[in-house]
Amino acid sequence: MSRRRLLLYCSVPLLGVVALSLFLGRVEPASHAAPHAVSQPNIAPTPGRLAKPAPSAVTPSAPRPLVIVAGGDVNLGRECGQAILADPKYDPFHKVAPLLRDADLAFVNLESQLSEQKGETQSPYNRLIFTGPPGGGATLAQAGIDVASTANNHAWDYRRRALLETLDNLARAGVKSVGTGRTLEQAYAPAIHEVRGKRIAVFAVTQVWNDPPFEQHEGKNHVAWARPNRLVAALERVRREADVVLVSYHGGAEYQDAPSPPARNFFKAIMKRGLVDAVLGHHPHVPQGVGWIGGKPIFYSLGNFVFAGHDWAPRTKLGLVARLEFDPGGALSVSACPVTIEGHVPAPIAPTDPKSKDARTHLVGISTATGGTEVGEPDAQGCFALRPPAVTR
Repeated sequence: MSRRRLLLYCSVPLLGVVALSLFLGRVEPASHAAPHAVSQPNIAPTPGRLAKPAPSAVTPSAPRPLVIVAGGDVNLGRECGQAILADPKYDPFHKVAPLLRDADLAFVNLESQLSEQKGETQSPYNRLIFTGPPGGGATLAQAGIDVASTANNHAWDYRRRALLETLDNLARAGVKSVGTGRTLEQAYAPAIHEVRGKRIAVFAVTQVWNDPPFEQHEGKNHVAWARPNRLVAALERVRREADVVLVSYHGGAEYQDAPSPPARNFFKAIMKRGLVDAVLGHHPHVPQGVGWIGGKPIFYSLGNFVFAGHDWAPRTKLGLVARLEFDPGGALSVSACPVTIEGHVPAPIAPTDPKSKDARTHLVGISTATGGTEVGEPDAQGCFALRPPAVTR
């Protein structure tokens, strides 16, 4: 056999071994060992987990809107408070979790204090005096509530000590409070919520009090009253730095479909300056209409949320959840999501539920008293898109 044929004959198996070694990763080819090659971190693979693919030139998706969700009156006292005491994990918000889940800020009006009363969540002498237990702060936090207004006519039910306990219990749970404080300055200060590079400022005031007259009550040193001039001055300062400004207002007449004259006057006074993106009303315990000033929405009353209604007043078992979406350019889309309340537990009204049509018809009707609003058909979550009436746009 010639020498050339002998070398070829011997090299064939040798090449096969090299190829197999390369396949098994046991031999590093010379071309991969360039002296200036950038070394990669030696990361051991996680069993059952695929390695992340290399970055690709895929066009990023459009930024999602900033979403704010606001519910109505929440009472963690009475029977709800007893349920929390029996089970700290009790969640009266569990049925509305889909409405709260994607919110960048979730807000409610906390109608009850959160204080230690040795197991008492309602006065044995007066059903209109109640408190949630200290663990109510954690109840709100586990539901995803970020900010709670404490400016309302129940802020003093168990007096000053319970008011201060409420602030502490909310802070301990990571829920921001607004509308009451250790000082009056703190009560009027907004809650600032920063999310995804945006600053949302929330103010809260009340115009009703259970022990009138308010000006002669000790609570005047701790609770923000609905004084337009004082609030406007604060709004002007905050508007320079905040991307979104909201005002929560507690007032009006209970169980009435139309807002009271004092409520209308207050809303007009603060909205005409263009400093507020939306107003969220509470206290009537029934929904009231949605109005508009300068293209900005006024929810005169969101009605009840986690709050037991009355059989003699069926609309107390219907609430609205306001949904505000700000696109990256700041344009606002508004919708109202109806909920029905069984006991003190709210649940969304599905678009196929006959109650959805009734809720939409009712919202259109009660909004005639506030200047009117265009109410769309329910979306997949049962929410109605809202727009100012054509004549005001």
